[in-house]
Amino acid sequence: MFKRNVLLAPYTTFGIGGRADYFLEVRNPEELVLAVKLAVKDKMRYEVIAGGSNVVFSDKTFDGLVIHYRVKKQGSTLKTRQGRTLKCEAGLLLSRLIETAISNGLAGLETLSGIPGTVGGAIVGNAGAYGQTISDCLTRVEIFDPKNVRHSVSHKRWLTKKQCRFAYRESVFKSKNWLILRAEFKLKKGDKKVLAKKSREIIKVRSEKYNPNLRCPGSFFKNVLISDVSRVTLARIDKQKIRAGKIPAGYLLEAVGAKGRRVGGIYVADFHGNLLINDGHGTYRDVRLLAAKLKKLVQKKFGIELDEEVRYIN
Repeated sequence: MFKRNVLLAPYTTFGIGGRADYFLEVRNPEELVLAVKLAVKDKMRYEVIAGGSNVVFSDKTFDGLVIHYRVKKQGSTLKTRQGRTLKCEAGLLLSRLIETAISNGLAGLETLSGIPGTVGGAIVGNAGAYGQTISDCLTRVEIFDPKNVRHSVSHKRWLTKKQCRFAYRESVFKSKNWLILRAEFKLKKGDKKVLAKKSREIIKVRSEKYNPNLRCPGSFFKNVLISDVSRVTLARIDKQKIRAGKIPAGYLLEAVGAKGRRVGGIYVADFHGNLLINDGHGTYRDVRLLAAKLKKLVQKKFGIELDEEVRYIN
């Protein structure tokens, strides 16, 4: 059922956002597709959100429809096939997918433990940690193309991993208006106890760094690929800080004194330079101003242009 004038802040981990003219909660891919079809038919602007991390809504009213997609029964959409394959809906919590993989003795996703959000959101941003990304084990993705709604061609299809064009924190879904409906993963056999122990250890480390009670969207800026910087710039970087071919954004930010900096209700954590936190009074404007200041400081000292990992929605 459509709702009117709904406050969006509670649906994001950052706790920022104005109201949506129209708001709809959907619980499975079929409901999601139907909602988007209705929006396209009525020529209404729409936006789909799920876990609410990595997104920053404007404080202004969203002139259109916001669709909140989350699987209602978190265990009902997972299917195991041929012993090593997991298939799930995009609205499934990533944590639930990882738990199921581990309980079935399947390895390949455990290092993503503790990352918030849903499977679909993780695929869009090619989420990763400790040298592993969600695309490593992904085999294919079912998508819905709203562009084809008014045509006779099929609007649903499966994409191969190659067609998803994955890169560091990137995928084809950031440039295409496609919706992810389902995903399939092929994993390796592993020891349940070993996988579970590793998962618990990672969650403990992440919970110390990213307290789940903080109003935070996750890492704010992307790490920097060393292949994208010049030799002159690379010479300014402490080589011991480079990890897996990347310069941590947190290191760059801490080097320019980002910790503790504040604009209005948004501040940089005093324990991690790449963590922007809302004290409960932060606004979209505060976020944009602080982000711009931080980028300018890094640019001035290192000659590196930081890119946001979060997505702004005006």
